[in-house]
Amino acid sequence: MDRSLKWRTALLFVVTVLCIATLIPSFVPKGQLPTWFTRVFSSRMSYGLDLQGGLHLVYSIDLDKAIDDRASELKRDIESRMVDEGVKGAVKTPSMPLGAVTVLVDDAAKRPLVMSWLDKDYRGAKGDELTMLDCPAAEPKSAICFRVSSKFGDNLKKAALSNAVSTIRDRINEKGVAEPNVVEKGDQVIVELPGLDDEMIQETKDIIARTAKLEMKVVDDCTTYNPTGCTKDNSTHDGSPYMKKLFAKVGSNRQGQPTDPEAIRLEIRAEVDQWRPDEGGDMHTDYYLIAPDREEMVPIEWAKKHSCFHKDSVVENDKVKCNVTGRQIIERYVFGDKDLGYPGLVGADPGFKVPDDRQLSFEQLDTQPGASDQRQFWRTYFLERAVRLTGSAISNAMGSYDPNTNRPVVLLDFNRFGGRQFGDVTAQIVGMKFATILDDKVKSAPIINQAIRGGRASITMGGGDAVAQERERDDLVAVLKTGSLPAPLREESSAKVGPSLGSDAIAKTRLSFALGIALVIVIMVGIYKWSGMIAVFAVVFHIIVTLAVMALFGATLTLPGIAAIVLSIGMEVDGNILIYERIREELLLGKSVRGAIDLGFSRAFSAILDGQLTTAAAGWVLLNYGSGPIKGFAVMLLVGVFTTIGTNIWVTRILFDWAVARKKGPQQTLSI
Repeated sequence: MDRSLKWRTALLFVVTVLCIATLIPSFVPKGQLPTWFTRVFSSRMSYGLDLQGGLHLVYSIDLDKAIDDRASELKRDIESRMVDEGVKGAVKTPSMPLGAVTVLVDDAAKRPLVMSWLDKDYRGAKGDELTMLDCPAAEPKSAICFRVSSKFGDNLKKAALSNAVSTIRDRINEKGVAEPNVVEKGDQVIVELPGLDDEMIQETKDIIARTAKLEMKVVDDCTTYNPTGCTKDNSTHDGSPYMKKLFAKVGSNRQGQPTDPEAIRLEIRAEVDQWRPDEGGDMHTDYYLIAPDREEMVPIEWAKKHSCFHKDSVVENDKVKCNVTGRQIIERYVFGDKDLGYPGLVGADPGFKVPDDRQLSFEQLDTQPGASDQRQFWRTYFLERAVRLTGSAISNAMGSYDPNTNRPVVLLDFNRFGGRQFGDVTAQIVGMKFATILDDKVKSAPIINQAIRGGRASITMGGGDAVAQERERDDLVAVLKTGSLPAPLREESSAKVGPSLGSDAIAKTRLSFALGIALVIVIMVGIYKWSGMIAVFAVVFHIIVTLAVMALFGATLTLPGIAAIVLSIGMEVDGNILIYERIREELLLGKSVRGAIDLGFSRAFSAILDGQLTTAAAGWVLLNYGSGPIKGFAVMLLVGVFTTIGTNIWVTRILFDWAVARKKGPQQTLSI
């Protein structure tokens, strides 16, 4: 036996074992597998809607609204520039054509100056964002007319689609929906949510439809003139009087533990954060509450309202065990919960009501590696209700490092309007915290050490763990870049697939596989005898490799995909038949067994390759121009092309070489 056959056999064995190991998590529940195994082999293959049932949603981007919003932003930017440069005039946005902007300059001599701004800021290096237009006859000769270019509109739509996919996926994952599939397809966003009941479907649709809201607000620490409870004379940065009152109610002993019995029961702590601005000055103080997520027995109605009741939930005395977030616990403690009949501090003392011009917001904290308590914690921020900046003020965000301290930072680019507004705000709140909020959740609250002007800013990440700082920075960049949708989503279609369809399909699929493999065994063994068993092994290997590739890339198994697998099995068997018939012909011509095998494989290869390339070309066309089920069929067909060629030429040849090598001396016959 030659050395190469041993190496090829060993490689075949390793590939087979790895493919089987890759498939195991898709068919065995995660809890029944060893931890070390799931760490190495974590990829899973999921069932599509047609096999499991669920919800299929199609969204499109309202591009007209996105372009119109961009025209409004251009209007604000140009107005700010005209004020800065002392150019008198006006800017308006006509309704037609879409994305049009007209700049009216009072002094015609200033027109070339305004044109130079437009060329520098929005054309050329900016990617030709504008297309110049001929102004209507009713406009003065000094008017400048343009619109948002088609090229920029296309780029805006692509960015909007990508942002929508990211935002929708984050929201669905936060909801806890198993195996969601959110993909960009052409000009649409496809959302597939398998295995949901009617209530979960409606809740998930509501979450997707909710507009991402990015805001920046000031954290109140009794610094700014006349905030609630403070006066001009006692603005000493020593914390909001409201939060001081909450802090005193919860209490905090020398060990940092609460003293209020109810706070102890709910595991709520009162803590304080103090800092001094880099430029010097008085100490700033921020009082806050913090609480962990925890499991509680709650009424069924409360659990349903908060998406905590599922078909597998264990009910005891009309109550169900739920994971209640630290945010919900603090809100219950302060504001009460009517569904639980819990009055809260506000119910017992109206003095704990949050002032109308302030709000209590929450940040979800990262768990600290190595900490004894690995639960998720939430902390409060006492914010001014007024929104200082929104997501439309930020044109770009990117992660970097501070050249002096090497700490992770987020670099922000503001548009002209946002740069002016940000500079004014930061000048007013030096030494205070400035919170970035997405979908009513605080993402970051850095300290403003000095006025930030020039249209650029940096946010330094806090905390002592460098890995956590980098993760926080990357998360904040993602929020700033993709948190706010640049255009509204419009639901084009919504289809619910019942789970009974999946049960029938799976049952029929199992039957078709069983019948197909049985027929392959009977026909191949009946016609080609022992060599037919090689074909049977090749078919099994082909199926294992195809499914393993699907699991490795997290693909979703659908009925069209199963049809493509069955078709590829037929192509694999067809390739074996071509090889076998060529070997038979060479044996009839008097060739030796080894010579017949060599010639059979070499002369059948061109026919096999030609057939597979033709199939691959058809699959490529379907992949690029098809949608939905057709695309799923095309993906599995292309995977089947590569596995078929490998199985026919490599696996089958190894087994034939073994058949020849296991017999000593010249072999006169071959069971084929």
